[in-house]
Amino acid sequence: MSGYVPNAPKGYRNKGVEPVDLGAQRWAQYPDLPPKAEAKPQTAGCTFTKPCKLPDGVINYASSAIPTNAISEYGQLVLLGGREADATGKIPLQQISGHALPAALGTLLLGGVATTAGAATGAGISTGTAATGASAGTTFFTTGVIAGGLAGIAALLWPSSLGDSSLYTHEQLKALKEGRTRVRLHIEQQADGTLKGYGYNTEKRTAWEMIPVVQFVAQGQHQVADFGDGITLTWTPAIDPSSASGIPPLEAAPQAPQIWVYPPTEKADNIIVNPIYPPEYKDFILIFPPGSGIQPLYIVFNVQLEKNKAAGAAFEDESYSGFSEEMKESGQQVTVKTESGTRTRLDMIGRDSDGTIACVECKASETAPLTKNQKKAFPEIEKSGGVIVGKGKPGFPGGTVIPPTHVDILRPK
Repeated sequence: MSGYVPNAPKGYRNKGVEPVDLGAQRWAQYPDLPPKAEAKPQTAGCTFTKPCKLPDGVINYASSAIPTNAISEYGQLVLLGGREADATGKIPLQQISGHALPAALGTLLLGGVATTAGAATGAGISTGTAATGASAGTTFFTTGVIAGGLAGIAALLWPSSLGDSSLYTHEQLKALKEGRTRVRLHIEQQADGTLKGYGYNTEKRTAWEMIPVVQFVAQGQHQVADFGDGITLTWTPAIDPSSASGIPPLEAAPQAPQIWVYPPTEKADNIIVNPIYPPEYKDFILIFPPGSGIQPLYIVFNVQLEKNKAAGAAFEDESYSGFSEEMKESGQQVTVKTESGTRTRLDMIGRDSDGTIACVECKASETAPLTKNQKKAFPEIEKSGGVIVGKGKPGFPGGTVIPPTHVDILRPK
């Protein structure tokens, strides 16, 4: 056996002390970085309505694309309507479609300038009972007189996200002058008597998401909500909720439309065809009195279809008859987008034999005002022109560029 013992490696002398890991000592000087949080959809405070598929506490989609959803994604929809005013000049609302309403609701009457003028109007309200904890939303709009048609229509929406921490509490709503909603609806009765409805998700348009908050005020045995411009809603609670009184079904009611809620995109506008946009809506969050058993609701009535719509339509048709004879090409009801992105509908557009474009807006009376969008868009069209969006009309398809053009306001003489 050899007596050879190998030498220890150079630089190493075992002195009976454990070796030190200098690398570990070096990294120990740096604290551990926290793990990256998973990307989550943004939250933006509270809201009155939201898509029910979004998680608790979240009111916005994580991706940049907002899906098109049926209105059922936002809640349960009920339509109400009425054909004539009662002795007080108000329109009693009856049920067109949707699930059963609570008997405790009592009666709902629409009043205001539209009904007193003898033109057709519409209104709506939505409710829920304390037992179900339902919130409600509704749609008001006025409509032209249609033979055998409805004098008033209402859409009610019960939000689906009950108990969600991102929804306003009753106490929060009472303290607000304005509140956020993630859906805004428009419903109208068309000339042939059919109903058309659509909605917009407001996530990408902050100017669209806030609406006023209004409360009922007691007037004797009734509760009255005043929305301005002479429009009121009168609610009379049911004295005996167990009785058959309340809101009855409407006889020979028209078929309820399929309502979709769209993102605010040009593609959606092409599907809707010449839509009316939320800035033109007059909508509110409406609060019922304490102890009523009815939760706050979303309500909107259509300011585009006013009491003089029937007369306005006749005036527009009469005006267009002469206008179309003067123009080489002409069309009615086209939507124009300005350089700033403002969209508005023009009643008439034409091109003469020299290629000069004319734009006309018809008003049915000397006092009928321009809408909010018209006040903004018409000066912009005169200054920098615009582009026709949507499908357009023959001779003026979508994408047609309108040069700087003055919009003429035509009123009866």
